[in-house]
Amino acid sequence: MADVKALLFLALVCCSALAVNIKSKGRLNSNEADAIAFLDQYNSEYGPILNQYVIASWNYETNLTDENAAAVGEAGAVAGAYYAEASATAATFDTTNFSEDTKRQLSYLDSVSLDDAESEELYNILSEMGSIYASYQACRSNPTTGVNECMYIEPELTELMAEVGNYDDHLWAWEAWHNGVGRQLRPLYLRYVELSNKQARLNGYADYGDQWRQKYETTEMETIVQDLYSQVEPLYKQLHAYIRRKLYNAYGADKINLRGPLPAHLLGDMWGRFWVNLNPIAIPYPEKPSTDPSPEMIRQNYTVERMFRTGNDFYTSMGLLPVPDTFWNLSMLEKPTDGREVACHATAWDFYDGKDFRIRMCARVVFEDFQTVHHELGHIQYFMQYAFQPLNYRDGANDGFHEAVGELMSMSFSTTKHLNTLGLLNVPDDPEVDMNFLLFQALNTISTLPFHLIQDTWRWSMFRGDIPDAELNDQYWAEKARVVGVAPPVGRDPASDLDITALFHVCNDYDMIRYFMRTFFQYQFNEVLCEAAGHVGPLYKCDFYNSTAAGDALAEMLRLGASKPWQDAMEAMTGQRDVLATPLLNYFEPLKVWLEAENAKNGEFIGWDLPATKEKAPVFLKDKLRGKLDVTSPKINKEAAKYLAPIFAEALQSLRKVRL
Repeated sequence: MADVKALLFLALVCCSALAVNIKSKGRLNSNEADAIAFLDQYNSEYGPILNQYVIASWNYETNLTDENAAAVGEAGAVAGAYYAEASATAATFDTTNFSEDTKRQLSYLDSVSLDDAESEELYNILSEMGSIYASYQACRSNPTTGVNECMYIEPELTELMAEVGNYDDHLWAWEAWHNGVGRQLRPLYLRYVELSNKQARLNGYADYGDQWRQKYETTEMETIVQDLYSQVEPLYKQLHAYIRRKLYNAYGADKINLRGPLPAHLLGDMWGRFWVNLNPIAIPYPEKPSTDPSPEMIRQNYTVERMFRTGNDFYTSMGLLPVPDTFWNLSMLEKPTDGREVACHATAWDFYDGKDFRIRMCARVVFEDFQTVHHELGHIQYFMQYAFQPLNYRDGANDGFHEAVGELMSMSFSTTKHLNTLGLLNVPDDPEVDMNFLLFQALNTISTLPFHLIQDTWRWSMFRGDIPDAELNDQYWAEKARVVGVAPPVGRDPASDLDITALFHVCNDYDMIRYFMRTFFQYQFNEVLCEAAGHVGPLYKCDFYNSTAAGDALAEMLRLGASKPWQDAMEAMTGQRDVLATPLLNYFEPLKVWLEAENAKNGEFIGWDLPATKEKAPVFLKDKLRGKLDVTSPKINKEAAKYLAPIFAEALQSLRKVRL
């Protein structure tokens, strides 16, 4: 998703002049009227420049040619130069006595760029990493036909990884992708870390991870995410044990250890991020009607366009805004068949002119993509609702809010009630069918929580310099094993592999804590909108379709954009300011009870034995204690006490393993 903040690294040139008459020299300008005039000019001039950059980016990502890449660089240089000069002008104001709104708008411009050469280098690195990811093909001789075949990540490798049963195909695809992409990206990524850290420090942050966390306008982000996960971890471990048994049944004892972590290549996608494609082997009551409408979509001759029009109807039924007419002929909804190389990862685009909004996606007629359609339309709805705001406010209250809106609507769309309404399901009101549905939802939600958490907590440690370069990949998989209970299917080379980079979000400079936070936000929003819609009964049966009351409540929050701290936006919608785990736990409580009983019946080991490691000391200890304990105080605070006991027990266990 393109946004204003993504252009910070594009401040390549500072030589072109911004026609601003109010720029002070020497003494800071304390006249708020001058600042407001500057912001008005910035909004009117930068919007069209930004629009041209996004158009160039769109042209490149829907046709990956060197010519289009050069055009992105040229448009980025113009946008970066303007932004850099505007930032310099914003810094000339003394905002002490300004209104909160003027202060907030100026704060988004308060940034310092790297010098021209390093800015250009960072831009080129990001461009090259994105291109490697999008254009890489894994090639082999087909084991059945003997014909040489090459596969992109979308859709060929994605479809291969979604199929359950062929262990060797999955192993080949996983290794080919991670070796082919991760090893190319490693040296580029290490330099990206250096430059991103340097730019973050120029702007007063401790490192780039600190800059990411500060987007949430709190210094307690690391504590918040760990506290949230500690509440849902018991549910995840029950799901993990249940899935491990199902994989054991599918692949056999020689492939699955019933006390060990899960092999990363058998979880339904290239990264083990979403487990939803395991539903065919995981469904609790397979004799009951399926809650996956994919076969019925095929039978009814659904097309990709029909999927998007159905999604658009879901939003408009709530009184929300329809996509503009231009959406239908300017978006890329399916993979082109004209031979172009394109970036396929589903993304929603705001062109910053208040009228052009598009989705780029290589959609297929399957339910998983139908859900993604509703998710991406959630981003579009957010764009349209805050399009009247000044440029610096045209963003979500935080990145997690933006993701939560789409996922929330996708979840409501996916209820058996709504799919029955669409004629895509015909399932009775049956507790066993409900359990099938809840398990399906958990494979799309609960499975992602430790994955998203580790993607960023590990990167936060890396940005801080806590992990030596030679140990990066080993430490990454050690953390994956410890928290997620997942292990690589083959040995990894610490000198050449950096497997975390072989994911779209990582090599394209996205934090992933947005997806972790969005999960909690989405269930918190869900409870409120269900109440507004007048829903009675279990939360997992709630459907917002045709509820204008729910639409009004959602739109009120969306229109705020980034004009207020996220806590204010949360309060406007939910009546309280904190992010909570209880709405998610309430939603999945029936599943948790069922999983506990099922796992106990089968004698499952809850948790997993960690693989042997050469690690000298638990690197996570410092991270977990960071900010928990005031070592200058003779008294341990309650929060520290809550963490110290399990951490020291964990550390002692690790040290014992080292001695052995």
